[in-house]
Amino acid sequence: MSPRTKERSPATSTQTTWRTAIKSLQSHVGHEDARRIKATDVVSWKDGLVAAGLSAKTINGSYLAALNVLYVFAIANKLLSENPAIGIRAATVNRAGTRMLPYSTEEVGRLLSMAERKGTPRRRWLVWLAATSGARIGEIAQLWGSSIVREDGFDVMRIMPAPDGGSLKNEGSERTVPIHSAVVAAGFLDFVKQQGDGPLFYRRSSGKPTKTHASKGVTNHLASWIREQGFVDLRKAPNHALRHWWKSQAVDADVQDSLADHIQGHATKSAAGGYRHFSIETVAKAVEKIQLPKFINPVAASG
Repeated sequence: MSPRTKERSPATSTQTTWRTAIKSLQSHVGHEDARRIKATDVVSWKDGLVAAGLSAKTINGSYLAALNVLYVFAIANKLLSENPAIGIRAATVNRAGTRMLPYSTEEVGRLLSMAERKGTPRRRWLVWLAATSGARIGEIAQLWGSSIVREDGFDVMRIMPAPDGGSLKNEGSERTVPIHSAVVAAGFLDFVKQQGDGPLFYRRSSGKPTKTHASKGVTNHLASWIREQGFVDLRKAPNHALRHWWKSQAVDADVQDSLADHIQGHATKSAAGGYRHFSIETVAKAVEKIQLPKFINPVAASG
């Protein structure tokens, strides 16, 4: 990895996406000279991706986004003077019946019950933590025992890049989230104690920047397991539908949007948002407002 790439410090998965995009563009134009790329080249490349059947979301969010980021970085570092990808996007059509949906409360109850009865301890706690915090499964999968601490009188999880090379989506993703009392009552802290200070949900990763972090496999395996349990609606992403459900519950519980966004690690929507800070007590009260389905009966587990 070059010094400039290290400065940008993209996650391994992001690097893979960038390489795929750039190789595709190079194949389309027939050369590797970034200075020779024109806006017309980018447009014809985009049109080719559309013709190949790629979705507008993939083209805009992966291919064109990668090209934009790399050109912006190159211009900022005086390597190039123009960005030929500015303003170029694949047309999107928001068709009815395609928007991703949250799990229903009944489905969350069923999933929690299955995690309780049929899941491994690791699967169980991933599901419970996601349902009570609204965090991304990939963030929870990176937790270490040393990330679970007592702060200002509350048991919390410090969501941060794993010490062995993990990464988070953005700056706002790094945060401290109080652990819901239902999770504590169900025995999560005993599980943490048994696991020690290292990774809670995976074996230690290689730490090599060219390798996908070990927690990614945990996330993928959980999604596959959830599908195997009968959660097969393609509009409900196995892991992310829990995050959508949590946000819906936060609205119903009158948790203010800015606080809910903070708990879930959403990037601030304005410069002013960066000046807003919440106490652990305030966040804990909001977390406790999220009520799990009443027919779920947490039982202490040995881990």
